[in-house]
Amino acid sequence: MNLLCDLNNKFKKFPVSLRAGMLILLGVFLLGLSDNLVLLINNETGIWQFHAIRSLVTSIFIAGIAIIFRHDVRPRKPMLVMLRSLLLSAAMICYFGSLYFLSVAEAGAGLFSSPIFVLIFSVIIFRIRIGIFRTIAVITGSLGVYFLLEPDLTEFYLLKIIPILAGIFYAMAALSTRHYCSEESALGLTLWYLIAIGIVGAVLATIFWFFPSTQNNVSEMYYFLEGWKVVSIRFLIWIAVQAVLTVIALALITRAYQMADTSILAVYEYGFLLFAGFWGWVLWSTVLGLSEITGIFLIMVASIIIIVRSARTIS
Repeated sequence: MNLLCDLNNKFKKFPVSLRAGMLILLGVFLLGLSDNLVLLINNETGIWQFHAIRSLVTSIFIAGIAIIFRHDVRPRKPMLVMLRSLLLSAAMICYFGSLYFLSVAEAGAGLFSSPIFVLIFSVIIFRIRIGIFRTIAVITGSLGVYFLLEPDLTEFYLLKIIPILAGIFYAMAALSTRHYCSEESALGLTLWYLIAIGIVGAVLATIFWFFPSTQNNVSEMYYFLEGWKVVSIRFLIWIAVQAVLTVIALALITRAYQMADTSILAVYEYGFLLFAGFWGWVLWSTVLGLSEITGIFLIMVASIIIIVRSARTIS
């Protein structure tokens, strides 16, 4: 106990921005572990049942927190919150779906390409003007996407597009959050997203259960076509473990964003790609190729440039 108190006192001596960044890094460290644990159980169900069960368990945790701390999670703009929840659900379905055939680091790079698409959509939809640095960043990020997909067309893997779709949907969700849901509760937005993706998962799992796929050969795409299946106790235990890790990680990240400026902290989130690769190597001996590493690096550089330059423009 004394050791924890001493560590807490030493932690408080650091500058606020550094403390917040350390909380972000700890949060994405746990998320990297949590997402790699998905690989333990993703063969037991299809993606729709996975999200239905996972969102139910995580929603119970979030709702419990809201009740204990008497936090109002009712949406002020229900239709816009619903739209944002569906866009974010599409992003997470693409992200977690790609974990069936890609490493967490590769799938995460696709998801974290979202600042590139946020900038592109902002130029097209909101007519914002961008300078030379952000233009170069978009070109750099596009090259990163190209390398991540696979530059050798003889080895091109069509399903690698799915994590890029995750980045596109995540960008749309981010824009809807910023422009239409900025006054909503962060905890409420999280809860309504979980409810939305849980309903989508349950409905589609039911449809594919009633109308099962007639595909004879098991392929990666079959993961998207499976309905309800009987799951093991082991599956439920790992889902609960993942839910706890996710809630703790989100709490750390939320606390960090309450302490310091968003533009400073957003860069720390890219530590997720490093930690995802680390946990993939530790747990599954996953080693990325030169093409994947190059793509991830270029996407990280481009996104960080966009975040930093956008923050300066706003200032």
